[in-house]
Amino acid sequence: MDAKYKKLLWISIGLSLGIMLLVILFTFDEETVVALKNFDYRFLLIAFGLHLLAIVFWGLRIVVLCKSLGYRVPLRHSINMAAAGQLLAAITPSNIGGEPVRVHELYKAKVPLADATAVVLVERLLEAVLLVLGVIGGMTAFSLVYRNGEIPSGLITAAWIGTAFFVAILLVLVLIMRKPDTVKRWGGAILGFVGKKMKAERREKLQSDMEGGIDQFYGTFRHFAGKDGRIGLFLGLLLSLAFWTCEYSIASVIMMGLGYEPHILLSIIFQMIIAVILMIPLTPGSTGIAELCYAGFYSLILPTAIIGLFVVLLRAILYYSNLLIGFIATFIIVKREAKNETVVLGDEE
Repeated sequence: MDAKYKKLLWISIGLSLGIMLLVILFTFDEETVVALKNFDYRFLLIAFGLHLLAIVFWGLRIVVLCKSLGYRVPLRHSINMAAAGQLLAAITPSNIGGEPVRVHELYKAKVPLADATAVVLVERLLEAVLLVLGVIGGMTAFSLVYRNGEIPSGLITAAWIGTAFFVAILLVLVLIMRKPDTVKRWGGAILGFVGKKMKAERREKLQSDMEGGIDQFYGTFRHFAGKDGRIGLFLGLLLSLAFWTCEYSIASVIMMGLGYEPHILLSIIFQMIIAVILMIPLTPGSTGIAELCYAGFYSLILPTAIIGLFVVLLRAILYYSNLLIGFIATFIIVKREAKNETVVLGDEE
């Protein structure tokens, strides 16, 4: 890991630990000690198992989307690329760091760059569709139920800003997909700006390569409109739903381990709202912001003395385990690259 990412990693961890420490200091009392002593750690193992299962569903989604394009990407390779992306996502604003890792690993599995980029973008779009539909309904219900000051108005405002930000990104992506000529013009303008000192022949070749890549990229999206593509999209949507079901169940499992009602539906609404807030690129990995959001929202359904402990346990699964899993998966990739090994594809096994 280069110096830039090391710096982001330490900033991310520092913000997370600092905010969690403050939450614990403001909520800690004798009841916290009793809750910690009585905590059923089997639920923590279940929560971690759900998190691992979510990564498996993520890998399956990659396999299904690639297969719909005619590429046989091994499940093991797909799971590893999803896990490796978790490391960069944990230290980059809006969790966008994982996408380049997946594109790179798909390219290593002999998926053309344009198709690999399209698969990763479709992943995001499938999640965006689910999240936008869920969060608009959830935000509406949440704003109505808690409009009398039970929750700080700042959190509700931040959630609506996050929702608008996320919907805007989705609309921009949809418009981009409908206007390939516009994308070519933008790409040409950017290339002209950064390539002012290039030789004319070099710049023309890059322009040709860029336009060819864009054509292939849009050709891939048109393929998703075909029969095999539609089946892939449908299965991808189901796997996205399975992924988020696992992830959004973790908080309820931890609450059960602490001896409280899981509040499954309300907890899912909280997490969808938090997800759009974390889309606003404020801190590396949205750390600090995430801990404050979890503390603020879950204080509505948990005793104050439990909030700090709950946030620590939840972030141990959703953030710190991602760092560990991501390091292991990244090590596997680095080791493979160092040995100059190739990815064994499904039809080569």
